[in-house]
Amino acid sequence: MTTKSFLTVFLLSLFLLSLLPEECFSQRMRGGNRGGNRGSMNRSGNSGKSFSGSNKFSGSKNFKSNTNRTYKNSGNSNIKKNNVNRDNVNRNNVNKDNVNRDKVNRDMGTKDRERVNDREGNKDKGDRQENRDERQGDRQENQDNRQSDRQENQDNRQGDRDERRDNYYDNYNNIYHGYNYSGYNPYYYHGYSPYGWGAYWYPVGFFILTLSASAILLSDDDDDVVNNYYYDEGVYYEKSDKKEGYEVVQAPEGVEITTLPTGYTTTIAGNMKYYYHGGVFYVQTETGYKVAAAPIGAIVYNLPEGGVEVDLQGNKLIKYGGAYFQPILHDGQDAYEVVKYTG
Repeated sequence: MTTKSFLTVFLLSLFLLSLLPEECFSQRMRGGNRGGNRGSMNRSGNSGKSFSGSNKFSGSKNFKSNTNRTYKNSGNSNIKKNNVNRDNVNRNNVNKDNVNRDKVNRDMGTKDRERVNDREGNKDKGDRQENRDERQGDRQENQDNRQSDRQENQDNRQGDRDERRDNYYDNYNNIYHGYNYSGYNPYYYHGYSPYGWGAYWYPVGFFILTLSASAILLSDDDDDVVNNYYYDEGVYYEKSDKKEGYEVVQAPEGVEITTLPTGYTTTIAGNMKYYYHGGVFYVQTETGYKVAAAPIGAIVYNLPEGGVEVDLQGNKLIKYGGAYFQPILHDGQDAYEVVKYTG
């Protein structure tokens, strides 16, 4: 009895063991079709497995497991990667477009600001230049006003001095001399020594046969009769009536020359500037220099040959060309002053 029970249990165990691989395979087949993350089994005829209606294997139990497993998510992964790449490309393109548009906008904004700044800068430069011009104009106007005021004050002072001199002539006539002439400076005797103004200068009365090529013809139209004079280097000539040639004469008053002779000096008399050369006084005009009468108060340092001493009870004056000169001491030098003589 015990032996029979033991065989029964043993056979039952073998039967159960024979069922165990099939159940495991079926279980694994069912598990393979579940879920998308496990590989699918290839059930082709080459697998070496056949099934009967009783769910038991027939023939040999050889089967090959399909190692070529394809996964459902592999395609999805590629799709997702492609989508990601396309998204990245699109985002990159969008970003590049945005960057380019932003750069263009910034460039345009910068150019607009530069144009505005240029216009404002040009306007500011124009304003600054205008202000500088106005300030320069104001400075020039102020300078001109100051110069005009200085000139006016100088003229007023000179006028006052002239007025005092005129009053001196009127009220203190001959205060220094006591004779028939009056002057601004005290009498100071020194000997009369004629002076020459160069090799081409000649005194009045000198006679020559021909004139030099530099001599020019002048017309004296101050008189009713027109007289022709020749001028050369401060010397005036007139054609002689007595013999063939030319004679040096006094400079005719009113005759005008274009340039002053070499060696001229200047003097002030009666608030006017005079030019002096060879015993002749000139005043400046718009076109040149005109011969003028010897002005009272003019001081010169040299007299030409042809002067004559006039003795006025001990005071010796020099008469030349119709004017009277008294010897004086001026700035430490011997000089002559044109005086008013009424004798």
